[in-house]
Amino acid sequence: MSHDVVARLRSLCLSFPGAVELQTWGHPTFRVGEKMFAACGAQPEGVVTMSCKCTRDLQPAILERPGYFRPAYVGDKGWLGIRLDGTVPWEEVQVHVDRAWRLTAPKRISRGYLRGA
Repeated sequence: MSHDVVARLRSLCLSFPGAVELQTWGHPTFRVGEKMFAACGAQPEGVVTMSCKCTRDLQPAILERPGYFRPAYVGDKGWLGIRLDGTVPWEEVQVHVDRAWRLTAPKRISRGYLRGA
């Protein structure tokens, strides 16, 4: 995995209130309130990827765009897979991570959080 890309994702995910990192399945995962909102991964061709929580209603339209895929195990629950090789602009990655955190964070943590609102 490219350490620069993982470091950038780590910095983004850990910037949210209550976010913590845990190594799971050999990859960094990011959680809030003991629930996962994003995770790193790698495709067989060596491209760093991530998956993050989304909603089932938004997922189909997003998956039609380049750089997105339906991740194994959690794709049927609405999660997005995102290639972190520049295909998806970093600004979009930030929007998806923000949404994932908001969908996952307990109200007591997310209440009053304004970034990207």
